[in-house]
Amino acid sequence: VLLMLLLLVALPVQAGDKLHPLVEVPRLLKNADAPDVVLLDIQPLAYYQQVHLSGALSAPFEQWRSTPSQGLRGMLPPIVQLEGLLSRLGVTTRDRVIIVSTGLDAGDMAAAARVFWTLKVLGHDQVAILNGGLNAVASDENAAQWLTNVTASRPVSHYQAKPNLSLLADAAATQAARKRGELLVDARSDAEFLGIHVGDAGERPGTLPGARNPPFDWLTENGSGQMLRPARLRTLLAAVGIDPAVPQVHFCHTGNRAALTWFASYALLGNEQARLYDASMLEWAARADLPMERRVQF
Repeated sequence: VLLMLLLLVALPVQAGDKLHPLVEVPRLLKNADAPDVVLLDIQPLAYYQQVHLSGALSAPFEQWRSTPSQGLRGMLPPIVQLEGLLSRLGVTTRDRVIIVSTGLDAGDMAAAARVFWTLKVLGHDQVAILNGGLNAVASDENAAQWLTNVTASRPVSHYQAKPNLSLLADAAATQAARKRGELLVDARSDAEFLGIHVGDAGERPGTLPGARNPPFDWLTENGSGQMLRPARLRTLLAAVGIDPAVPQVHFCHTGNRAALTWFASYALLGNEQARLYDASMLEWAARADLPMERRVQF
């Protein structure tokens, strides 16, 4: 019974209906039969073992990123590796997947958005994020009772991706987009954007020439785990010169914070021309052959 109630985080409640990309806790309170909904809890395993939504599967965020041989940490893992992860979890391509983070702040929502992006790259159509994550559940007196520490599992599946690499940008694609005059969205802090701070030693300070800068935590309510509504997102983006409807490449330091600005454009504002630069400034700022713009000179 508890699991059936939890399946109501999907906005539509009938099995097979399309998921809205951002779902709300109050749907926990409705009755519906939706056996194809899978909750993926991306907390560290130690936190999952303490508390999670009843029926949620443990899929720690660290499993969704990898460090390839060239040393660019936090990259998209090989497709076959992700297929293995989803198969072990028991997820099928027909399932509606809802990603659950701790939800304490914008960083947690960015991690959820990164997993959302990864599943979209795999070609998984039915994906959503629980707005506010576990923190929103714990804050709702009518829903907090559905928290548990009982481990959940599903039978092993055979997940076969249908990759959609159009959502992924590398350095060459980002450089080409820049030369075409496409919008470049820097999701880092304003200090990093202006060239006051750098992410790693050896990186050149600054940003990509012509980039716009909505720091990723602006996209949530006061930096919390609750996303701004679409109308407010449009107002915010317009304030920094971003047209949410045009082709754009989102970047940050390692492609994590930028997942949240990408999610806002792609999923909440409907821009299918939005892409995420996976390696982001960790790669770009370390390469002397790629142009940089520093707005504050010391």
